[in-house]
Amino acid sequence: MKAETKISVFGMGKLGCTMLACFAHKGAQVIGVDINEDSVSKLNKGLSPIYEPGVAELIKKNISKISATSDAKKAVLNSSVSFIIVPTPSEKNGSFNTKAVESVATEIGKALSQKTEYHLVIVTSTVLPGDTTRIVGVLEKTSGKKCNVDFGVCYNPDFIALGTVVRDFLNPDMVLIGESDKKAGDTLCEIHENLVDNKPSINRMSFENAELTKIALNSYCTLKITFANIIAEICEKIPGGNSTVVTTALGFDTRIGNKYLKGGLSYGGPCFPRDNKAFAWTAGQFGVLNTLAMKTDEVNDFHRTSRIPEKLLSILSEKKGTHIAVLGLTYKADTTLVEESAAISVIKTLAKNNIKISVYDPAGLPDAKIALKDCPNIFFSDNSKACLKDADLCFIAAPWKEFKELSKNDFVEQMKTPVIFDAWNLVNFESEKNIDYIQIGKH
Repeated sequence: MKAETKISVFGMGKLGCTMLACFAHKGAQVIGVDINEDSVSKLNKGLSPIYEPGVAELIKKNISKISATSDAKKAVLNSSVSFIIVPTPSEKNGSFNTKAVESVATEIGKALSQKTEYHLVIVTSTVLPGDTTRIVGVLEKTSGKKCNVDFGVCYNPDFIALGTVVRDFLNPDMVLIGESDKKAGDTLCEIHENLVDNKPSINRMSFENAELTKIALNSYCTLKITFANIIAEICEKIPGGNSTVVTTALGFDTRIGNKYLKGGLSYGGPCFPRDNKAFAWTAGQFGVLNTLAMKTDEVNDFHRTSRIPEKLLSILSEKKGTHIAVLGLTYKADTTLVEESAAISVIKTLAKNNIKISVYDPAGLPDAKIALKDCPNIFFSDNSKACLKDADLCFIAAPWKEFKELSKNDFVEQMKTPVIFDAWNLVNFESEKNIDYIQIGKH
C-alpha cells in the first residue's frame, strides 16, 4: 500500500482492530478511533485491545504506523479515507439497529465541514438495503457538502470468520463494493488491490445490491450448514451411515461446493444467526415469502436445544453415568465469543437434568461464566485434563487445536469411563479399543 495512504478506522472491536493492524502491515498510516479510552491507550502503547490470532503481533511490529484517538475530528482531518466498523445490533424483528453507524457518520460529517480535500467514507458494518443511502443523508446534512462532489461513500462489508480474521482479510474470496459513484469505487478498489495477498474477484454495484448480497451470502451459508446437519442426523439412523462420506461426495459437485457442508454442531456466533434473520425480515418488507430462512433457523435451534442434548443424555444413561465433561464453549475455535454458541445452548439444556457438567475452553471461560451463571451443577475447569477428571462422557463441542492434541491416554487415565462424543470428528479414536468413540453423523 502507498506509504502516503492515510486511513482512519472507526470502531476498535475485533474487526476494526484487525483492519487497522492489516492496513498498517501493508504500509498505510492508520488512525484507530474509539470511544473506549482503554482501547485507545493500549493501541498507542503498541498493544492489542482485542483477542484475535495474529493481531497483537501485527500491531507490535507496525506501531510506528499506528495511532489511536477518541477525537473523530482529528482522525478525519488527518486521513483521506474513513472506515466505519461499529456494531449494528439486531432488533427483535430481525432488522439492524444502525444508531452507532449514524452517530459515527454525524461526527465524520462535522469534521468534513472543515475539510477542503476529497474524503472517502466506507461503511463496513453490516446494514440492510437502504441504510447506506440514509447514511449518505446524515453525512450531507452534518457536513453541508454533497456526496460525489466533496466526498464519496462506499458500502464494503467484510466476509471473515473470527479466529482467522487476519488471513481472511488479506486473502478474501471476493471484495464487495457498493459505490456512490465511480470515483469512490475506484479509490476503494485501489486500496484493496494494494492490501490483499491474492487476486479476489472485485464486485462493484449499487448500495442496495451490495447490502442484499452481504446478508444473502451469510444466509445461504446457514442453509448449507443446516442441510449438512440434517444429513448427519439421517446417517446416524441408517446402517453404515457416514455423513462425512456423503457430504464429501456432494462437495465435489461444482454446483454445490464443500465449504460449510460438514455435519457438526449448529451454526452460531455474531453473524450467521442475525444475518439469516435479517434476510428473512428484508424479504418480508418487500412482500416476498422467505420461509426457507425461517425454517433454517428452526432446524438449527432443534439441533442445539433438542437433538444433541438428547443424544448426550441417552449415551450417559446407557453408560449409567452422571458426569459430562464439555470441551469447548465458544461458538467456534480461536475466539473468545460464546454469543449464539451451540455448546452453551446444549449445556443449558443438559443443566435442567440432575447431572454434573464440567466445562473448559482455552479462551472463552470468562464470557461462558456469565452466560451460564444461572445454570446449576456447572464446574469450570482450568485445563482439558482437569475437565475430564472422573467424567463418564466427554463432549467435544468446539474444534480447538488443543483438544486435537490430547492423547488416548489423556482420556483413559482421567475419565471414569472413556466415552467420547465428538461433534467435529476431531480426535478420531475410532480404532482404539479402550475408548468408546462416537462420531456425529455416523451410525
